[in-house]
Amino acid sequence: MYLIYKTRTLPKLIIAQHALLKRLPPTHQKYEKIRTDLYNRKAGFGGEREFDYQLREFAPSYPHAVLHDLYLKQDQVYFQIDSLLITPSVIVLFEIKNIAGKLQIKQNPTQFIRETATGERTVLRSPIEELERKKYFLGNWLKQRQIDVPLTDFVVFAYNNELIIENMAAHRIAFSYEMPNKLRALEMNTPILNEKQVQRLAYELTHAHRVFEPHPLIQKYKLSLEELEVGVTCHVCNRLTMKWRLRIWRCQACGYQDAVSHLNTLQEWYYIKGAQLTNRQFRQFSGIHSRHIAKRLLANPYTELSGKNKTSIYQLAPQLLAMSTNLSF
Repeated sequence: MYLIYKTRTLPKLIIAQHALLKRLPPTHQKYEKIRTDLYNRKAGFGGEREFDYQLREFAPSYPHAVLHDLYLKQDQVYFQIDSLLITPSVIVLFEIKNIAGKLQIKQNPTQFIRETATGERTVLRSPIEELERKKYFLGNWLKQRQIDVPLTDFVVFAYNNELIIENMAAHRIAFSYEMPNKLRALEMNTPILNEKQVQRLAYELTHAHRVFEPHPLIQKYKLSLEELEVGVTCHVCNRLTMKWRLRIWRCQACGYQDAVSHLNTLQEWYYIKGAQLTNRQFRQFSGIHSRHIAKRLLANPYTELSGKNKTSIYQLAPQLLAMSTNLSF
C-alpha cells in the first residue's frame, strides 16, 4: 500500500504570480519577466506531479511513509524538500527537476549545464549541492529528536532529457519513471524504525511543516501599486470585472454573482503587497468608491482592525492564503 502522509498542493507562488500578472498591463516592461517566472514555476510543478504519479507504483511490503512538499525550519534556516520517503532503514530525499534541453553534468566542481535546441548553454545551480544542504539541516532536525537514520537522496528529472554525465557516479540521478525500480533495489539493512515509529515520524514532520508565504511580489519585482490595474476578480472568467451592487458582487463580463469576491481580492493584496492595509488602500485596489461599503466588507473573519480613524489598519490572517482559487494545472 502506497502511504502518503502529506500531499502536494498548488504552490502559493504560482497563485501569487498569476494574481500579479492579471493586474499588470501586458505592455509593462516587467510583464514578460513575470510571465516567464510563472511559466517556469508551473513547469516545475508539472514535473513534481509527474514524479508523484510514477511513485504510486512503489508499494513495498515494509512500513513506509511518503511526504510531498515539506517546508521546515532548523537552526534558524528554512528549507524545502520536494518529496521524502521514510522507511525502517533509510530516509530518502528527492529533488525534482523539469528542465528542457540537453544536460551535461560535471564534477569538481559540480556543474549542471543546459544546452537548448539553438545551442545556447546555461550553467544551472547544482541540485546535488542543494540536496547536501537539505540533508544537513534535516539531519540536525532528526538529531534534536534523537532519531538516527541514514539519509540518502536522488535528483529526479521529470521527463526524458538527454543526459551526459562526466566523472561522477550516476546512481543519484534518475528519471521519474525509473524511481519505483530504483527504490525497490534500495538496500534495506537492519531496521532502525518500527511501523509505529515510521508513522510517528511522518506525523511529526507533517506537524512541523510550515506554510510557505511568498514575500510580497511588489517588493520582489520592484513595482508600485500605481502600476497595477484595480478591480475585483470574477471567480469564473478571472477578469477584474466584479461590481458591488445591492449587497452582492456581479460580474460585468459573464454575469456571475457571489457575496465573497472581496475575500479573493484581499488574498491577492496579501500576495502582492503584504498582510496589512487600510480602508483607503482597499478601496483603491478594489475600485470601491464608498468608505462605508469598504468598512463593511473588511469586517470579516480574515481581518483584524487596530487603531481608530486615520490610524486604522487591518491585519490580514494567514488563513486567507489557504482559500481555494479557480486555478488548476
